[in-house]
Amino acid sequence: MLLDAATNKPVVYYFREVGKEEIKGNRYLADFGWEFNWLHPISHEFRVFGLVTNNNPDFVEGLIALKENPDEDFLCVDVDIIESAPQNKKFIKGVPNLERSHINVGRVLIAFACWYSLDKGFDGYVGLTSKSSKYLFYFSMGAKQTFGQHFMFDNAAASKLVEQYFPGGVLWWQGSN
Repeated sequence: MLLDAATNKPVVYYFREVGKEEIKGNRYLADFGWEFNWLHPISHEFRVFGLVTNNNPDFVEGLIALKENPDEDFLCVDVDIIESAPQNKKFIKGVPNLERSHINVGRVLIAFACWYSLDKGFDGYVGLTSKSSKYLFYFSMGAKQTFGQHFMFDNAAASKLVEQYFPGGVLWWQGSN
């Protein structure tokens, strides 16, 4: 579950698709504290989804870029990039972020990828390439290292995450944007 960092209490969270204009307008770019250029996955036919809360639904708490991979040798959902918003990062340039807003953003985003895979008929299979510093994070969520820096969530791991993070299903933001 997503937690408020100040109170350690659960926060209701939603998802919505994020487009090119929002990325540019809200500056979800490296020059504004984001590690990645979020325009890149859109230009490579990935769909970008944002995690939002009731408190500030116009600005995302984290982003994930997903694309269905129907190649018979893979049959999964590929994750291009995944990132917590600057205000939710545990560390900023190696220094603990004492102003952190939410905890577990990355876990919720990965669980969303697993849900998306199940929803799109890929049996929960999700593939991604990890930074070496994130290996333990993905292992802790049930991913298996397939080769090099590549990790895969299988049906069992995906189903467990979806049950844990979306027991009533994914909530889609219905407000403006």
